[in-house]
Amino acid sequence: MTKNTSEVEKSVEKEIKGTLRGHQANVTSFPGVPETEPKAIRAAKSSVDYWKDRVRPRTLKNGAITPELYLRLKEGGRDAWFSLATANRADAARKARDIWQSVQVKGLDVVLAELRPTTRAARVCSVAEFLPAAKAVATARPRSVAEYEASLRRVVAGVRGIKAKSDKHTDRADWHAKIDAVRLDQITPADVRAWIKGELAHAAKKGEDNKERREHTLASHIRDARALFSEEIVAEVKKKLVLPPELPFAGIPAAATTRRFRSKVDPRKLYAASAALDLDTRTAFDLLLCGGLRRGEADLLPWDHVDLAAGTVRVDVTEFFTPKSKESYRTVPLPRDVIARLKARRRAAPTDVFVLIGSKPKPPAERGYEYRANAWDKLPAWLRRQGLVDHTPLHALRKLSGSFIYATAGLEAARQHLGHRDITTTARSYLQSNTATVDFRARRKGGTK
Repeated sequence: MTKNTSEVEKSVEKEIKGTLRGHQANVTSFPGVPETEPKAIRAAKSSVDYWKDRVRPRTLKNGAITPELYLRLKEGGRDAWFSLATANRADAARKARDIWQSVQVKGLDVVLAELRPTTRAARVCSVAEFLPAAKAVATARPRSVAEYEASLRRVVAGVRGIKAKSDKHTDRADWHAKIDAVRLDQITPADVRAWIKGELAHAAKKGEDNKERREHTLASHIRDARALFSEEIVAEVKKKLVLPPELPFAGIPAAATTRRFRSKVDPRKLYAASAALDLDTRTAFDLLLCGGLRRGEADLLPWDHVDLAAGTVRVDVTEFFTPKSKESYRTVPLPRDVIARLKARRRAAPTDVFVLIGSKPKPPAERGYEYRANAWDKLPAWLRRQGLVDHTPLHALRKLSGSFIYATAGLEAARQHLGHRDITTTARSYLQSNTATVDFRARRKGGTK
C-alpha cells in the first residue's frame, strides 16, 4: 500500500526537525529512492555508550585541568556541573547516565540538592589564615616569631616551587601572595623531605662545602618553621581553624643547625685595618668584634647601657629590645681604646639615644628583620674586601670574638662573653682554635729536669 502525499510530507517534516535523525537506519527520504550511504545509529540517552563522549575534564579558573571527569547538564536556562569522581570514562559514563535519568524524574534542583549536600567537609586553612592565628598565641619574642614566619614561607615556597621574579617590592608581594594561598594540606612531610633531598643533591654538585652550608641553612629553616607547630600553638589554633590530619613537619627530625666556624682572617689584622673606617661604622665593628654582640644587640644599644667610667656595655631589656635568652642578659668589658672612641662619640652627640646612628626604631611587633643603624649598609662589603667571605660576615665578627676569648680565657669565658644558654652551642659552632702541642720536655716552675 502506497502512502499518500500528506503522510510523506509529515515524514519529511519530522526528519528536518531532527526527530528521526540518527534513530532509523536505511530509511530513505522518499519512498522508492535508495540512499547511497546509510545513516549512523545514535545510541539512546538511556545507554551508557551515549554518555562516553559527553563526559570530560573541567578547566578551572586558574587554568588547571581536573584529573577526574565531569558531566554538564542544562535545564531551563540553568547550567550545572557534576563531578563524576573518576578518570575512567566507562565508569564516568555510567554515573552520567544515572544522573541524567534522575534529573528526568526528579528535576535538576532535587538532584543538585541530593548530590551537593549543604554540609561539606571543612576546608583546611591556608598559610595566610594559619600565620596570624599561630602568632597570636606564640610566646616567643616578636623577633623570633618573625624568623619563624619567614622560615615557614621559605619552606612553602621551596616545596611548591614558588619563586620571586626579582627583589622588587611588587614581585616580593606577588611571591608572598602565592605562598599565602597554599593550604597546609598541600605541604606534607613527604613533600618537605623530597624538597630537602633535592636541595642537598643540587648543592652537592657545587662541592661538599657548599652542600654542608646548604644543609645547615635548611636545618635552620625547618627548626624555625616547626616552632609555629608546637603542641601549645596547634592546640589553640585548632579551636578556630581546620588543620590537616598530618602536619607539615610531622616526623621530620630536628637536624643539627650548628656549623663549625672556619676563617682564615686574623682578627688582629682585621682590627688594625678597621682604622680606615668612619667612626660610626667602626663603632659597629668594635661592638661586634670586641664586645661579641649580636647585630640586633648592637643595633638597639642605648647610651644608657654604656658605662664609660667602668668600660663596659650592658645587654638588657629596653622599650625596643628584649635579649634572646636569660643568658643573653650580660655585661661585657671593652678595650680601653674602644672606650676612648666611645667617649669621643658621646661628647660629639650628647643627646643621642642610641650608640649607632640610624633611623627611629619600630616597635618589636612591627620590626621583623629590619635594622635601624646606617653602619650595616657599609660594614659587610668592607669585611668581604678584607677577606672575610663568610655567608654572614657580621655574625662572623661575633664568632671571631668568641674564638679569641676561648683561646685566651677558655670555653666558659667564651660562653659568657657571647651570652649562650648552652655551652655546647659555643663549643660546636662558634669556636676556632689551633690544637695544642703536647711537649713532655716542659717542666713546672721549680721542678727538676
